[in-house]
Amino acid sequence: MNATRTSKLLMVLGGSFCVALLTAGCSLGTTDSTDSTTTLPTVTTSKAASSQATDDAQPSSTTAAIQTAAERYGTETSTTLPPLLTNDDSITTAGLGPVRIGQLVEEAQSEAGVELIAASTGSEACRYYTPAAGATGASFMVVNGEVVRVDISSGPITTKSGYGIGSTKDAIKTAFGSKIQESADGDYVMYVPVSDGDKNMRVIWELDAEGTVTSLRTGRVPHVTPKIGCAGG
Repeated sequence: MNATRTSKLLMVLGGSFCVALLTAGCSLGTTDSTDSTTTLPTVTTSKAASSQATDDAQPSSTTAAIQTAAERYGTETSTTLPPLLTNDDSITTAGLGPVRIGQLVEEAQSEAGVELIAASTGSEACRYYTPAAGATGASFMVVNGEVVRVDISSGPITTKSGYGIGSTKDAIKTAFGSKIQESADGDYVMYVPVSDGDKNMRVIWELDAEGTVTSLRTGRVPHVTPKIGCAGG
């Protein structure tokens, strides 16, 4: 009987011990689970990445500040470009730089890269135009919409050979020889081309009493020969 009671007592104690162990095991598992949910590095990292992605998707204020108008509004901004026609261009029998005798005034303006301003005097049949910038002292005589003559009344522009205002009659005659004709009054000298392609073109230098050039012009006969262009306009 004592052995039987002892066995039963051991069974009861063993069962209680197992229950205690199981209870303790469940408590540890819950604690681990609770701890794992209080620290969420993956969630925190995900939020940071999301925030960074949002920031990357939108331009910063610095980037926005340096955007061009074309980028912001999708249109080109107007800019002022330097004229193509400049004081570095030369007078030839063909014209002045990119502006050529025979061009329509609209074409001449496009080639010059600068506005050609119509004089208040003259008429549609004959009127002078001056560039708004780029070529000092230059003006263009336009007859029925066509450039027929270029005048240089001041400034540094010269012929391709370098003869302009301030040059002398003797220097011009020496340079061009028989191609130069002098007026009976000695008030101008005129370059007369010998090639068939230029036979109707002239370059004329007006002279003062000392034989110094005061102005020059190039153009087509008969428009180039009068000292004052558009005289009848």
